[in-house]
Amino acid sequence: MIPASDYDSAEKKCLPYWNVFFDTLLEFIPDNCGNILELASGTGFLTEILVEKLPCTDITCLDINREYIEFARRKKNLAGVKFITGDMRKFLSRRRYDTILISQALAFLTDYDRQKLGENIHHMLTDGGVFIAGDIFCPESLFERDLYKKLWAKFMIKKGFSPEEAKGMIDPLDDYCQGNTISSFEEMLDSAGFSRVIVPYRREYYGIIVAYK
Repeated sequence: MIPASDYDSAEKKCLPYWNVFFDTLLEFIPDNCGNILELASGTGFLTEILVEKLPCTDITCLDINREYIEFARRKKNLAGVKFITGDMRKFLSRRRYDTILISQALAFLTDYDRQKLGENIHHMLTDGGVFIAGDIFCPESLFERDLYKKLWAKFMIKKGFSPEEAKGMIDPLDDYCQGNTISSFEEMLDSAGFSRVIVPYRREYYGIIVAYK
């Protein structure tokens, strides 16, 4: 696990075109959004972008890692954000949210946990609310997988990682996200009750899925 003090800089070194990825996440937050729940919020990398772009929005962050939560809580520009230490797989709030976000965490859940999480998120959204998931998804074919891994490793090495470090970070993803493709996650969201599901962004291993209640 990446130490909290290194996490924010690692985002920019590990995620190709990270600014486009996160800008796309924000693009689909409704203009009239009054509150946001960010799941798996980590050290607050995305949260800082949210606060900068949507300064008047009520934001709640949840992460299972206490070190990450405490690190984010100490950021002065996040003073108005509510932080909760907890497991998103078991989190079910009575409060309703206009938008629920998750970034780079779905790949590490089981199929059962992803299904249950989708159902809980649907329950916690207001009518007309939006769920936005930006995550790592398994490529649909072996050809894509091998090609994307080479391109990803090339990017990380260019950013300062050794070939061994890049390989060590990328190879385990095959075990984590095996079977969790964009199409399978779309089907899961359909079964959870969402009325519309779209995919506005896809680049190699990364994708963004937007689901409307």
